[in-house]
Amino acid sequence: MTDSLPDESRKYEVQNPEKLTSLKNLLFKKADDEREALLDSARREAAEWLSEQNESLDRMVEQIHGDAVKRSEEISKRQISGAEMTRTKDRLRLQNSLLDEAITLLQKELTDLRNHEEYPDILAGLALDAAEKLPGGSAVNMQLSHEDLAHGETVAGRIREKRPDLTVTFLNDAAPILGGVWLSAPDGSWRAPADWREIISGLKDTLAERILPVL
Repeated sequence: MTDSLPDESRKYEVQNPEKLTSLKNLLFKKADDEREALLDSARREAAEWLSEQNESLDRMVEQIHGDAVKRSEEISKRQISGAEMTRTKDRLRLQNSLLDEAITLLQKELTDLRNHEEYPDILAGLALDAAEKLPGGSAVNMQLSHEDLAHGETVAGRIREKRPDLTVTFLNDAAPILGGVWLSAPDGSWRAPADWREIISGLKDTLAERILPVL
């Protein structure tokens, strides 16, 4: 009877590490599952928040765009009334002049978004939109214009809040932009500009289409 005790003890010692390993693996799996659930929840919240910010920005840009077109139309009517428009060259010159005027107006209005209380949210929304296709675990450098540097940490914090799976670093070196956001890889392998020049570039064709019928 006494001889069996050491055998039982040795048997327990053999099985015990296996149980501990199994338990440890179970805990690790549970932690991974909870982490993935938190990240999925954060991604959903970020998508919803980004959608709201994009809708708000789209409304602002549409209003700004409409105002720029309206003012350029008024300018064109005044210029047409005082100019000879029979020659193609004059017509093209006036078209380019009006397009430049509309772009200047649009640029000014977008820059004036700095006066809006929600401006940091707008910048964060632009950044999240630009980073939408980046896979989790990506490292991202963020740059702002010189005028917006004071918002850098606030904007970076909101990006981290909405996309905790990204490693976001705010660079205090100003980007050569009027406003908006520049994102890039730390090694310089990619850059995702989301600044006012990019937005204006995307609206040039629409501006031209609206201006041409006036001429």
